[in-house]
Amino acid sequence: MKKIFLLLSVAVILLAIFNVKLINRVKSSVENLSQLPQKRSQKKHIDLSKLNKTEWVNYWMRKLTLEEKVAQMIMPDARGIFLARDNKEFQRLVHYVKDKKVGGLIFFRGDVYETADMINYFQKIAEIPLLISADFEWGTAMRLDNTTHFPPAMGIAATGKLEYAYEVGKITAIEGRAMGIHQNYAPTVDVNNNYKNPIINIRSFGETPEIVSKFSVEFIRGLQENGMIATAKHFPGHGDTDIDSHLDLPVINHPKSRLDSIELVPFKESIKAGVKSVMIAHISFPQIDTVKGLPSTLSYNIVTGILKNELGFKGLIVTDAMTMRGVTKLYSNALASVLAVKAGNDIILIPPDVDEAIDAIVKAVKRGEISEERINESVRKILEFKYDLGLHKNRFVDVNKIRDVVATEEHLRKAKEIARASITVVKNDGILPLMQFNDKRILFITMVDSNDPYSGNSFVSEISKRYDNISFERVDLRSTDEELNAILSKLNGFDLVIVSAYVRVRAYQASLALPEKQSRLLKQILASGKPVVLISFGNPYIVIEYPNVKAYICSYSDAQPVVEATAEVLFGEISPQGKLPINIPGFATLGTGLSYPQATLRYGYPDEAGFDPAKLAVLDSIMEKAIQDSVSPGAVLLVARNGVIAYHKAFGTYSYDPYSRKVNPSSIYDMASITKVAATTISIMKLYEEGKINLDDPVAKYIPKFAQNGKEKVTVKNLLLHNSGLPSWKPFYQLCKTPDEILDSIYAQPLVYKTGDSTVYSDLGFITLGKIIEVVTGMPLDQYVKKTFYIPLGMKNTTFLPPEKWLENIAPTEYDSTLGKFVHGVVHDENARALGGVSGHAGLFSNARDLAVLMQMILNGGEYGGKRFFRKETVELFTKRWPNNRGLGWDNALSPYGKSALDGAFGENAFGHTGFTGTSVYVYPEKNVIAVLLTNRVHPTRANTKHIQLRKVVHKAISNAIVD
Repeated sequence: MKKIFLLLSVAVILLAIFNVKLINRVKSSVENLSQLPQKRSQKKHIDLSKLNKTEWVNYWMRKLTLEEKVAQMIMPDARGIFLARDNKEFQRLVHYVKDKKVGGLIFFRGDVYETADMINYFQKIAEIPLLISADFEWGTAMRLDNTTHFPPAMGIAATGKLEYAYEVGKITAIEGRAMGIHQNYAPTVDVNNNYKNPIINIRSFGETPEIVSKFSVEFIRGLQENGMIATAKHFPGHGDTDIDSHLDLPVINHPKSRLDSIELVPFKESIKAGVKSVMIAHISFPQIDTVKGLPSTLSYNIVTGILKNELGFKGLIVTDAMTMRGVTKLYSNALASVLAVKAGNDIILIPPDVDEAIDAIVKAVKRGEISEERINESVRKILEFKYDLGLHKNRFVDVNKIRDVVATEEHLRKAKEIARASITVVKNDGILPLMQFNDKRILFITMVDSNDPYSGNSFVSEISKRYDNISFERVDLRSTDEELNAILSKLNGFDLVIVSAYVRVRAYQASLALPEKQSRLLKQILASGKPVVLISFGNPYIVIEYPNVKAYICSYSDAQPVVEATAEVLFGEISPQGKLPINIPGFATLGTGLSYPQATLRYGYPDEAGFDPAKLAVLDSIMEKAIQDSVSPGAVLLVARNGVIAYHKAFGTYSYDPYSRKVNPSSIYDMASITKVAATTISIMKLYEEGKINLDDPVAKYIPKFAQNGKEKVTVKNLLLHNSGLPSWKPFYQLCKTPDEILDSIYAQPLVYKTGDSTVYSDLGFITLGKIIEVVTGMPLDQYVKKTFYIPLGMKNTTFLPPEKWLENIAPTEYDSTLGKFVHGVVHDENARALGGVSGHAGLFSNARDLAVLMQMILNGGEYGGKRFFRKETVELFTKRWPNNRGLGWDNALSPYGKSALDGAFGENAFGHTGFTGTSVYVYPEKNVIAVLLTNRVHPTRANTKHIQLRKVVHKAISNAIVD
């Protein structure tokens, strides 16, 4: 027993010794193991940004699991809107990007900064850089608010200028890349040869393979030369369908030979041009793939057989959205995803369930239905494109630089330029431009194919700026029969009906026609015999149902620059240039596009008008300094050249009251002696031309009383030339009690010098001329000029005796101590005031734009807005320099008064007039320049004469800015 106990004790001791050694070994091993990561961390870190393309792609191909590779082929949708971190939609995207490791995102509607911020966030949490895409068919504005909005493809083609397609692509790429978008699912290279197509339509460049090919190639070049992947869609062609693939599966039963000659031509040309991506359509082609109801997206014969093998396309192939009924109607999400990969697509766009799509493809690979090499082929391609985009070096965008790139003045100008060139006048039965309707009543009806309360408002606003005698009505899907009947009941009160129709391409809409009630209304209006101008801000084919319209304009979209350009065409501010890139069956053929010359002034940029922008901008500092120097409390300056208003700005306030409102460009001023030309002279010109006044007739022929005191030989011409011998001015308002007494006093005035000997600027002569006009016409002067000139010219802010409601927009003039207040809205000239406010020498109120319109008519040789007011010879007779260095009624540059205003700046043949209140209007005929300067320098007192020097400086600066 002792022996056994001893043996056990020895064993315990030996075991303890062994355990201590074992513990020490384990401890040593653990210590050694703890040092292993430190040793590994000392290995050289791989800088992925320094790898070449092959190395970078291989790195990820080795690292990715099968599931992660498949995820690289999936592109879910996102919105560029603010989402809170715990928002379900935000968490969905985080799951896709961070957990599933999808290859990219497609962004839809949103705003600029939200989109860029979202993209940066998801790029940050993505292990591999994301490929970001969007549909930017007509610029970034197709998806993102407050960006540059171009006309759609058909509008671009209507310009006939391939360089515009390039510019749209270029600007779209620049703006899109600034916000983090790498791939554009545009252009639409479908040939729109079916006018009933409800989903392609204006998204196509036209209906011939040649038109579509040429413009598509330039659009692609513009995108890809500026860093954005272009995508030709919808392969093999979506143009000849009458079904929207968003709603159902279209079937095109054409043989391959037909596709080769039409549909495939633009794709072939795009591939030759190096397009990097192609999108596949959800369309069935039974003669190419015998599987019934198989969309092209899922067809191996079409994707791999034709696109990859036959056409040799090696770029990215992307499905159209897999949520569309063209796929989901017959195929589950899992099956469609697998078939899309088997067909040869590289990117599966917006599968209905991302997780399910990835799982289905992975399982298909594991069971041998799809080879892993097939997956590797697409993933390698996707990674190569990411590398080429520079995402291996920088996947983020600098949000601070967006303001310097997106919707810049340069881009917006280009959009407006293209829009102007796109507007297509298809029919015009002598009704356009609309200036000829300025004395007519117009009924304007907006017809909208939705319930959007804002649709069409922009165009209404543009029309309202240009025309007063107009009534607006709106018809949308909510309009009742009673409301439509009420519109019909008003028809007799109008001379013309304008219908602006908004029938626009929208997914899931199924139709591109006016809604039934609207169509019936338009047909009833046409049946009434009222002339109708139809304008389409969308589907150009709608006119097929209404062939009896008097005029038809295709504008192709309601983009803001297009809306503005349409108004300019409608009112003759620009000459229409567009030509149809389609046939409109039974109505117009390919290439139709009517034109007429620019007939009215329009607003534009200085360089468009032929000015150096920097030199013209000097006027800002001149005018601001003038206000600071108390030349006048406020002023408006307008400069136009070649029919373009290049400068129209307001400065200062209405008065020196510290709380006075600011002057605006449409502010109205007392014209003072500009009345002499803007009312009296033009009236004499008209009556002379009509043979109702002979310039060599004695004034006494029309006003016998005038023959008193040796004035029997004074002629109408003498009064116009200011060489009648009459005195300049007398304070009749103090000497006489009534207007008749003033007139009798003027008629009784003796001459102060021999008629024809000297030139003395005389108010009395023009007061007399005003009365001659009234005698000949049988109308008061103010009514005659309004009817004959102001209304037809659209001068809606020009009048004698302005109504009280105008007061807030009229600049006050001098402080009148006898009245104890400032003269405001009443003529400043005391004699004109005593004559009742209407006189041949003063009394007119107007604004800068109205005066510019009048002067443009004179500069045009008597024509404006498609209407002739004078013969060219009449204008030349009155505005030329006569021997006494004056025109007939007009100031001439070499007359003493004119010289002081212009100081020779506008050349020897310049003509115009000044006004005592601080107004002036002059024309530089050789350079087609008009300058209108309006001030109320007599506020608070006429003692101020600083305006004389201001006129000289302003006109010299304008002259210096002219570029020949």
